Amino acid sequence: MSAVARVFGLIADNIPTPAMEFSGRLASFPIADLLTWAHNDRRSGSLVVRRSGAEKRVYFRDGEVVACLSSEPAEFYGQYLLAQGLIDERGLVRALQICQRKGVLLGDALTQLSLLPGELMAESLRTHVEDQVCELFLWRTGIFYFTNETLPEKQVLPEPLAATRLAFEGSRRADEHGRIRRLFVHDNIVLKRSGRPAGALPPLERRILEHVDGARSLVELYNEVRGTWFRFLDGAYRLTVSGALDVEEVNEPTDSASAELQLADLLLEQVTEERAALFQHHLSLPFDAIERAYPVWVRPPGDDESARGSGEWEAFDRQIDGETSLGQIFAASPPEQRAARMDRLVLHFRAGSLALLPVPASAFRGL
Repeated sequence: MSAVARVFGLIADNIPTPAMEFSGRLASFPIADLLTWAHNDRRSGSLVVRRSGAEKRVYFRDGEVVACLSSEPAEFYGQYLLAQGLIDERGLVRALQICQRKGVLLGDALTQLSLLPGELMAESLRTHVEDQVCELFLWRTGIFYFTNETLPEKQVLPEPLAATRLAFEGSRRADEHGRIRRLFVHDNIVLKRSGRPAGALPPLERRILEHVDGARSLVELYNEVRGTWFRFLDGAYRLTVSGALDVEEVNEPTDSASAELQLADLLLEQVTEERAALFQHHLSLPFDAIERAYPVWVRPPGDDESARGSGEWEAFDRQIDGETSLGQIFAASPPEQRAARMDRLVLHFRAGSLALLPVPASAFRGL
């Protein structure tokens, strides 16, 4: 056995294998059940829910919800404030500039600029978290897993939201969503203004009405209004029922639903998702700083991973031989596959199954 193999063998023996505590498909475990489970077991950590192209993280402390983050920019806190008419775009830009300049959270920047009173901001944060969690009740497909990830104290609600109450509210919105879908049967429907007086409207409905042009589909209209999908759809529904809007055209339905992720890829997804937390707390490392390093397996992928992976991944893993540099590996990779392959390397780095050498492994032979 070479010196490299002996050293990495000792390292591998002392690295715990990542375990997936609780995971599955939304089709098998409804969100209401997951919230109830976290509440009853007084869980602390993060429930990660992912479907193709979107992800949400619900953070718990002792079984109650203290935060929820979304990967969808349309659902960020600033967009929520705009959609609800709590601030205008000019104020949001000013606040975001302070965030970038001083490295503070958006809520702190809004307070510094006196754009949002303290009590109103606290209430808006709670409502925003509630909306984020309840949006999950509209997800028909996806995967989930529970991790021990937590957020810094300044990023969580000072008073948690009851998980059981969110389960009830989310179920109510899911029922309401079903009723709305009797009118808006799919998302490729075009609305137009009826010309009838709308009267006094809540800020969100007024914003929707302003962006209706008789050409945009529901999805395109939502991309202008932003905020959470349910509140947008509910606002458009109310405007249509009241007569302020009419259905201009019902086009052919488009497949806007996200594809179901394979449960067999869940372990890969679980570890890959740590990128988000990593980039929140650490600076990213430029590729040119490590492209001359030589990746080598500390703990090669097991048979279960080989069975789960495709032939393409097996071929990629074989390139990690301790003699081929990262630069050489990625130079031979198709451009459209490089991001996914880097994700896979990050997965193995974080799992402790991969190491980088400053020189080829053959340089250690004979030691």
